[in-house]
Order: sequence, then C-alpha cells, then structure tokens
Amino acid sequence: MGLVIKALKYLLLLHTSLTFFYTNELASASPATTSSPAKMNRRLVAVEGMVYCKSCKYSGIDTLLEASPLQGATVRLACNNTKRGLTMETTTDKNGYFFMLAPNKLTSYAFHTCRVSPTNPGPAAATVTCTVPSKLNNGTTGAMLKPSRSINIAEHDYVLFSVGPFAFEPACTH
Repeated sequence: MGLVIKALKYLLLLHTSLTFFYTNELASASPATTSSPAKMNRRLVAVEGMVYCKSCKYSGIDTLLEASPLQGATVRLACNNTKRGLTMETTTDKNGYFFMLAPNKLTSYAFHTCRVSPTNPGPAAATVTCTVPSKLNNGTTGAMLKPSRSINIAEHDYVLFSVGPFAFEPACTH
C-alpha cells in the first residue's frame, strides 16, 4: 500500500493538468453501436491533494508563492446525501500530500455530494504559526471533487479525484 501511495504522489507532482477520461468507450465506431450512449461504470472513490503553509507576505492573497508543504495537516472528506452521510479524515505527509480511499459504500455516482476541506494545520504548523485556513480553492467552504483519472488498486477500479491545493495562513498583520 505504501508503494502505491508513493507512486500516486509522484504522479500528482508530474502532472500539472489532469484530464478525466471515461474508460468505458464504445467497442466500435460503427453507426450501429454509436446509437446508444456509453455508460460509466460505478467505481470506488479515491481523493488526493496538497496542503501548504503560506508565507506572511502573501497572507490573505490567493497565491502559493513562497508557500511550503505542511506536514501533519488534517483534511476532511464529507459527503452528504439523503440516505446517509459519510465523513472521513486523513493527514498529509512530509511533502504536504494526502491520499484517501473512501469506504466502499461511496461510489463515483455520489461524488457530487462530497466536499473536501482542510480542518487542522497539524503539529508542524505550531512552529510556523500557520493556523488560519485559507480561502484558496474553496478551502474554507469545502472544495468539490474533480475527477482526474481512473486507477486500479488491489484489483479494484477507482476514480481518482483531485482537490486543492489547500493552504493555511499565519495570522499576520499587514
């Protein structure tokens, strides 16, 4: 599992712009098969992103200039549909990266009910005073999931959703 997370972390850093491709393409391009639309299979949900600590110089400004990755920050996935809600949290690694596999009861059909937001800057923030959540990429209200690509983990198909990057700011006076 650790190797998979490391591989996904490097993929996130390498890709500056991710595009979601539906893997269920029509088997042939003949007119007989194109009359019915392709269906997207129900797949499990995985979420990834980054959390940073902004510098005092850019506090209150939507930028990550001079920001550094924030280790140990807590990020929450909250899904609210009419049947049952789902909340789960994870923390960032030393590079500010987080990755979470949602429980099997959450599939790609219900991803639109989910929001991700940073909730706690973690113990590393105490030394740099990054304690205020930033509005960058809807970090304070919760960012919607953006599908990026399909992945396979342990023989299960997942849709990998990207969010953020998020940031915490120091309480600076300008």
